[in-house]
Amino acid sequence: MIMKPYLKPSLLAAITAAAMISLAPAVSAQDNKSGPKLTTVYRTHYIPKFPQKRAMNGRFRDRLVALQEKALAKNRAGQDTPCTSQLLKEARWLMNYTQRIDDMEAMLAELKDSIAVADQSFALRQAPADGSWGVCHKEWFFRLHTSVDPIKELINVGKVPERALGFLEPVNTPAKLRAVMESLLISDMEAEGINHRKELNLVVTGLGQLLFLPKLAHIYPADFPRQELARELIDFMDNRWQDKETGYWGAWYKVDGDIKKANDLSITFHVVSYRQDDPPRMDEMADTLFSTRTLKYPYGWRDRGRQNNHHAYDVVRLLRRAWPYLDLNQQARGSAQLVLMLARSLGLSIDHQGHMVDTAYESVSEAYYFGVSFLDEIGYFRDSQRFWSALRMDGSEQIRDRLEEHLVALNSETPMAVAALRKLRQRD
Repeated sequence: MIMKPYLKPSLLAAITAAAMISLAPAVSAQDNKSGPKLTTVYRTHYIPKFPQKRAMNGRFRDRLVALQEKALAKNRAGQDTPCTSQLLKEARWLMNYTQRIDDMEAMLAELKDSIAVADQSFALRQAPADGSWGVCHKEWFFRLHTSVDPIKELINVGKVPERALGFLEPVNTPAKLRAVMESLLISDMEAEGINHRKELNLVVTGLGQLLFLPKLAHIYPADFPRQELARELIDFMDNRWQDKETGYWGAWYKVDGDIKKANDLSITFHVVSYRQDDPPRMDEMADTLFSTRTLKYPYGWRDRGRQNNHHAYDVVRLLRRAWPYLDLNQQARGSAQLVLMLARSLGLSIDHQGHMVDTAYESVSEAYYFGVSFLDEIGYFRDSQRFWSALRMDGSEQIRDRLEEHLVALNSETPMAVAALRKLRQRD
């Protein structure tokens, strides 16, 4: 059966209505006091150049993509490849952020061997050596990041990690944490040959969840300084790292003796998402978010000229957090963009049989996780999530049921597949 997802009123009418600002919600408290701020902020954005990346991609990309496709084919056939997925992520980092040719060659060889391993369930278990869930990763920051989702899934079923979280040793005091963040903040690519942006993003993503999410507070021993570490990280974020003009966070680059600050969508998403409080300069952050709409990820919303559910999810979450701070003009712009993003996601990321398109991801379960997360965050499946509009979402139950059917058929035990299925099954 060919699926035809639709919105009611019709998609064309909805887009037109959004563009005409008829979907703007009730006036906020700040608007009642001061009226709408009908201004548009234009910003210039520093985008670093990394010529080594082009050379590394030219040398390795075709081989990496071929291996990725073999792994995806196994996923589509119902076989999990968590070790291969970890190696793919690290190989992509080596290719895009370093010039470590020998390490990349070794990684591709290991990747090829891993695809032939039928049972990779060992990569879903906590490693004895450091208590992480990143047994196939070489780099510490990947093991940190990869461990978070399995820990969250344990908590969701009422369990805690069996082993001590030894992988937190490099950041287990405020001084250590500060030193790690400082070491990753500034990249001198000409001198060092490495762009620290990915490391910075994954470390703040992992620590942000482990230190800020209330449901994870009880997984540590009594003497673990979780609150002190959380305060140190917030101080670093707000007083050292945030760009005061743009409200954004991102990697910094040393260029000709000067420091250039990049405004990074993904990093800003991860800084904001897991905090229980709102960081400063939310209004400036929203202005910057709108001004980066046409830029290429990670600085803007576009991925190879198209929309990607992963990055679109980031945009929706940031708009949700910033919504109470926006004036009428900003809220109307947000509503217009969100209805367009929803239309693109339904039309481009779900095929005619109801499968999530997975070619941009390291695994099929990852494609489902970000696709489902975007649709859930934007309120397509649940009215309670739709902070930006009263627009009806007829047809969503059909889409939900078909996605769930295909996700169940994958028979995947990966944390991303489990989380995607849980999100699909949530109801108001």
